[in-house]
Parts: sequence; structure tokens; C-alpha cells
Amino acid sequence: MTTLTATVGGVTYTLHDVSGSLQWVGEDGWGMAPVRRITDRGPLQHGDSDIDFRLEPRLATLKLLAPASTLAGHWNIRSMLLQIFRPSNTAIQLLWGLDNGAQRAIDVHYAGDLSFPSEGRLGYTQTAVVQLRAADPTFYDPALQNVIYGVGGGGGAWAIPWAIPWSIGAATVDQTRSIAYLGSWRTYPIIVITGPLNSAVVTNVTTGDKLDFTGYNIAALDTLTIDCRAGVKTVVDAAGVNKIDKLSDDSDLQTFSLEANPEAPGGVNSIHATGSAATSATEINLQYYTRYVGI
Repeated sequence: MTTLTATVGGVTYTLHDVSGSLQWVGEDGWGMAPVRRITDRGPLQHGDSDIDFRLEPRLATLKLLAPASTLAGHWNIRSMLLQIFRPSNTAIQLLWGLDNGAQRAIDVHYAGDLSFPSEGRLGYTQTAVVQLRAADPTFYDPALQNVIYGVGGGGGAWAIPWAIPWSIGAATVDQTRSIAYLGSWRTYPIIVITGPLNSAVVTNVTTGDKLDFTGYNIAALDTLTIDCRAGVKTVVDAAGVNKIDKLSDDSDLQTFSLEANPEAPGGVNSIHATGSAATSATEINLQYYTRYVGI
């Protein structure tokens, strides 16, 4: 059975319960993310040149059945719907549990349509359609992924849904690991480097993007957090002090990501890390959510 929940302000509401107060009965707009092509045309050119594309914000709808056996129940369930979807700057996380065992989440805000028209009412039961807007139109698996690296270059790498650091025991860090990224859309990771480590450089060899801190020393017990997510793009130390000026001018904070196939053939991203003056306390932790263009 496919499940659907909405979580807002730490409270989770079940939308798929066929015997409960809310029944999810339809939807539209949750497939492929909307796309805008970027084109160019010369003064004498027929047609145009296809240059690039951007994903557009997603507008989609849910159709819900709100059954009630009394007039009081009717007004109560309307009140609950208004509480779940009311306009707010706090995002609503919609989470689908798919029949193949996968989970897909997306963050949305209310965009319209929850007007409760009388023609959508039968007895005390109300049919409600709500339009939602996702500024980021991609879905994500809510299980946070962390890559584990063996000490001193040994061992393998895999992903688990809780924070485990990439631990390095040698005085000099010089390691490459291949991350098999299985999403259908790129993801922008968060990288936390725990010192001591001098002149850290993290490079996605597959894409050529790098984060280069040559000449900057991360002291023991201090951290450097590089947040590559769209709309964030920050570099801060353990005290929250901005350290973005420690990045080299040719670093790629804006574009550093794990790419999906075919940009990364087979979804394999080779991540290379270097640095000096490391100890057994040195840690590099690469965290990400696997993202998808639709469900």
C-alpha cells in the first residue's frame, strides 16, 4: 500500500488512511519536474541553439476526501485541513512510502485551491483539492547518507542513514573513493572537516569541481563546514564564523555536487581528498540526500 503523510512544525498527519479522517484519493503534478530550456538565436539563424536548461518550481495538487458522520465532525476535519496547509514560511514535508519500499519526500508550501466548495460536499463529507508549490521541484530520500572511509586508505565505502565520519589516521591525507550515487538528480552535499588538517582539498574528479583550502590550517577540535546546498553555499568554522574567504579563487562552491547518470557515468563520482598535518582525530564527513526528478 502506498502511504502519504504531511509533516509540518514537527507534527505528522496521515493522508492515506482509507478508514480514517483523511483519505488521499488523487493527485497531479508529482511526476517529472517542470523544465525550461535556455536557447540562443543568431541574427540569421533559422530555429535556435539549445544551450542549457533549468528546473522550474513545481506546482502540484492533492485531492483529499474528508469523511465525517456528524456536522461537528465535518467542521473539525475542515479545521484540521486548514491547520495542515495554512500559508506559512514553514515548509510542509510530504512523504510518500512507495509499494517498492522506497521513500520519497518533497518540501512544499500552500499555493491555493483549499476553498471547500459546496459542490464538493456530500452529506457531511468534504472533497478538498489543495495546490502546493515546491521551490525545489526534486524529491529526496529522507535517509541521510554518509560515506565511510577506512583508516589510512584501507577498507571500502558505503552509505548508511546516520552520521559516521570519514576517519583518516595518516599524517598526510591523499585518498580517492568512488561513490555510487543512485539518484536521478544531482545532490549538493555538506562536508564537515574536523581538524587538525592543513591545506585541505576535496575534489570531485568526475566533474572537475573542487573545494580548495590550500594555506588554511584547521586546528585540532575545530571544524570547517562546507554547505554546498542551493540557496545556502556557506563555509563556517565551529563558532559559526564565515570562512568562505579561505577558499581558493578557483574553487567551485556554487557547482560542487554528486552527479547522477549520465553526467557521472553510472552515477559513479570519484571524490579525492588531500591535506597534511592530520592525526587520528582528523575527520572528513560527506553527507547528502539522494535526490530524484519525480515520482
